[in-house]
Amino acid sequence: MNKYNVSDKLTFIEGILLALLFVCYVATLCFIVTNNRPFLILFFILHSCLSIIFILILHDKMTRQALQQNDNNASQFKEELEMISKCNNEISALKKERDALLLEKEQLVTKCTDAEKQITSLTEALATESQKQESITESSSLNHLLPQDETPVQLDIIAAVHQVIEEMTPYSRQSGINILLSSASDKLIVRADASFMRIMFRNIIDNSIKYMNRNGSLVITISNIADDLFIVLKDNGEGLPTAETSHIFELNYQGSNRVSGNGLGLTQAKAIVEYYGGTIYAKSEPGKGMGIYIQLPSSSR
Repeated sequence: MNKYNVSDKLTFIEGILLALLFVCYVATLCFIVTNNRPFLILFFILHSCLSIIFILILHDKMTRQALQQNDNNASQFKEELEMISKCNNEISALKKERDALLLEKEQLVTKCTDAEKQITSLTEALATESQKQESITESSSLNHLLPQDETPVQLDIIAAVHQVIEEMTPYSRQSGINILLSSASDKLIVRADASFMRIMFRNIIDNSIKYMNRNGSLVITISNIADDLFIVLKDNGEGLPTAETSHIFELNYQGSNRVSGNGLGLTQAKAIVEYYGGTIYAKSEPGKGMGIYIQLPSSSR
């Protein structure tokens, strides 16, 4: 059913009514002037009835206009509601997508954290394995520095040191250095090759004489605790910086106070100590001399 088309212009009927109202109005004025009461009353009643009809028609027209406006407003409101509903649905979909992305992000962060832990663990394992391989390689690379034809015996290490000191005395006196031996025991036995032990002491003593760079003394202290011998060779020379001290046992290493030589002496001494299952390290500070510390099993190999 078609809706009534409301127009702001006057309709044909409304035009006729207005014309009749105007005629009745003029006739009423004329009969007032002529004082014709019967026609005056007739046209007055007719004018009043036509006015009422015209007002009702206008009221109906305005009512239908208001209804049509309400229909238009309702339609527009409905469209706005539909748009709001669509927006709400889109917002809901976006929230779901956001939640899914956040969940995926958390999962990715967890995976990345786990992967980082695995990488750290693998890196540490590789570093540990690398250190082991380097230690094995270093130990293997030092074996060629060992003297040939080892003959281990029950060796009095005190007597061996005395022999080396006697051999080195002319050289040490020429450099203004006294070599002293200190031990609470007159005899300490270690199972080792005599030539190996003499070479070890000779290399360390020779290194101290070379690098003291001033008159002084080298004190050799030997003691035993349980099944281990502890040997300390301490001079009062110029010493080395701590950063350099940790490298003096490396092959061909020469510190900032280097002099002529091939740098093999302390490396060979380390090879001998480790060959017998012992440990060796050094401590030094500039101006406070150098100390070589050796731990040696008395019944090794």
